[in-house]
Amino acid sequence: MTNPIRVITCAGGATWEAPLVRGLQRRELGVELIRRCVDHGELLGVALRDEPRVALIAAERPWLDRDLVGTLQDHGVTIVGIESGGTSRPLDRIGVDHRVGAEASAEELSVLLHQLGGQEPRSIGPVSARHDAPEPASRMVAVWGGAGSPGRTTVAVQLAVEAARGGAGVLLVDGDSWSASIAQLLQLDESPSVTQAARLAGEGWQESLDTCLQAGPNGTAVLSGLARAELWPEVRERAWIAVLDAAREARPLVIVDLASSIEEDEELAFDRAPYRRNLMTVSTLTAADEILLVVSGDPIGVRRGIVAYRTLAEADRAIARKVSVVVNRAPHADRRLQDCSAQLSEWTGSAPVAFLPSEPSFDRVVWEGRPLRAVAPRSPWLRELNGLVKVLTG
Repeated sequence: MTNPIRVITCAGGATWEAPLVRGLQRRELGVELIRRCVDHGELLGVALRDEPRVALIAAERPWLDRDLVGTLQDHGVTIVGIESGGTSRPLDRIGVDHRVGAEASAEELSVLLHQLGGQEPRSIGPVSARHDAPEPASRMVAVWGGAGSPGRTTVAVQLAVEAARGGAGVLLVDGDSWSASIAQLLQLDESPSVTQAARLAGEGWQESLDTCLQAGPNGTAVLSGLARAELWPEVRERAWIAVLDAAREARPLVIVDLASSIEEDEELAFDRAPYRRNLMTVSTLTAADEILLVVSGDPIGVRRGIVAYRTLAEADRAIARKVSVVVNRAPHADRRLQDCSAQLSEWTGSAPVAFLPSEPSFDRVVWEGRPLRAVAPRSPWLRELNGLVKVLTG
């Protein structure tokens, strides 16, 4: 006799659960019911500890989202959604491939369970959170940099505005999980934001990403960042990657402003739960087509930029190969400019692609909430930036 199929359930008190559990306990069906879980916390704990083969979950549970599905599948647990009358959630968009009606008998369900028991569990791991995602339809540029304030947000915002001015369809995303500021810089509302987008992505996009976007300068679309830094746990890994996928579909050019930190030591504090403060940065660097490493053009800024690059290269050399260096607040003196370029070339393997000079008009940009072109249209900083815009959009 074959080993019984190990199963857990989580229905939140649904009327179908008790009769189904009683039916599945018949020995001839070959099903071992390990536990009836009362909520998703118990479900996750039991699944990771007891390693069932299948989890039967009420399809209408609001906590049944992309990240929970992915975590269970990563640990070899296949999910079967039990649909009651009126349930219309897009379960396939969050990775649930198997669904049955609540009226199904124990015998009918046991046949499916045995079929699943002979299959290899499918994972929708972190780099493929949307198992039905199409090939990228646009170019994604991550604007990143070392610790301090080298000008990441400044470069990201002005790059998006200038690219849109040139006719490109641009989506500017604030992916800084530590100190989001694009909404304030452009005088936009702090909501809707990435938290709403992540929630919609986790639930399978019952509303589109467009409902989370705001209109920025020159026709840019803007996805604002976290209204408060402590909201970062609301953006989970697979949901964030699904947001990036949707952003690619929404506009031809996606520019994402990121925080500096890429360390993942905080995983130790949360055991197996997929909470990571820096996941927005790390996931975006992985998904991006190009990474602009913004470095402040002074000795401290150059050193911080080099350290950031080396940290990224040690973590993943393939990602580091996508890096192009942009020097912001570049020194005016030729000798210092040469020294800055030489150091960056030596440690990153390529010369900077742009040297953006100091621009005093940024003081007005911040206070007035307007793009640099509206404040200083003949700025040398803009002339240098537009050379980079042509490369990215050409």
